[in-house]
Amino acid sequence: MKEIYRIILGITIASLLCTSCKSKKNQIAFEAMNTYMTIVSYGKKAEAANKQAMEKVLELESYFSTTNPQSDIFLLNQGQNNQSQTTPSNVFLVHRDTYDLTNFSLQMAEETNGDLNPALYPITKLWGFTTGKYTVPDESTIKRLLPHTDYKKVSTYSLKNELTSENEYFINVDDCAEQNIQLDFGAVGKGYAGDEVLKILRENGISSAILDFGGNIQTLGYKPDGSQWKIGIKNPWDGSSLCGISISEKAVVTSGGYERFFTGDDGKDYIHIFNPQTGFPVNNDCASVTIISDQGLYADSLSTALFVMGSDKAFEYWKKHQDFQMVIVTNDEKILYTEGLNGSLITLQTNLKLQELK
Repeated sequence: MKEIYRIILGITIASLLCTSCKSKKNQIAFEAMNTYMTIVSYGKKAEAANKQAMEKVLELESYFSTTNPQSDIFLLNQGQNNQSQTTPSNVFLVHRDTYDLTNFSLQMAEETNGDLNPALYPITKLWGFTTGKYTVPDESTIKRLLPHTDYKKVSTYSLKNELTSENEYFINVDDCAEQNIQLDFGAVGKGYAGDEVLKILRENGISSAILDFGGNIQTLGYKPDGSQWKIGIKNPWDGSSLCGISISEKAVVTSGGYERFFTGDDGKDYIHIFNPQTGFPVNNDCASVTIISDQGLYADSLSTALFVMGSDKAFEYWKKHQDFQMVIVTNDEKILYTEGLNGSLITLQTNLKLQELK
């Protein structure tokens, strides 16, 4: 009988130790991609996994940055060919991650009729959102630059290097000889980084984690106690929590005009999200758009594109695809949501009207 008790006690202790290992918490915080980022992981290898994840994010930033003189995107935007003299001047050798992100961005640009446009950098730079030297440019200058934001002039391809037998990845820009087309992945870079971080965490045996990449929230599994994560959506006017969503294994990404804007000499506020057709900041009924999906990159791209569309066209897009959920906060203080959020969306403020999109 005593032997049975010893066996039971041993199993119980082993179980408790295992649970303790799984719930071991590690948090890492750092700055990257122009924002403050945190990763909170639970598991035996949480500390090592978080460090590896941070290093990956910093590596991606070194590829995607528009200001780092050594990055793939900076070199392309400056027309600096980083290959041999025999390679055409409009073809750029890039890292695999840059290649993959470019491909995805071009696909989403086609899917959204250009509402997500990775080639809008000449316009955002003109307004000062990349330099901090904000200005309201004259309309003639904007019209002159708009033809140089045509994402359809960008393409990609890969070739096997005969010497190394490794694939090499290239971006081709049709009119780069005049340095006209310039890329910017600010609308999708954090989503891509979040997905890559989750891959690393899974490879290290992490089954519970939450990422906050400057408002891009991504979750891995459930909380250590088995419950869902509770994610808040900000009130665009005062920064408080407007409503909350219960999720697991999802990304929650919000785009809003309240995040970055400046006030011009004319007294008007100009936000950092642009209408690619006009070259002016978006001015529609949306105060914020939140996307909930399985993939951070997809959510990141849609939060921008659907904000540009406005609520009516965004809902039409959702009805066509229905592989994500959406919350739109309108400027007339309504909370619009898609039907898949019934039961998981909790309003925290009663002064706004909650309305299911139908």
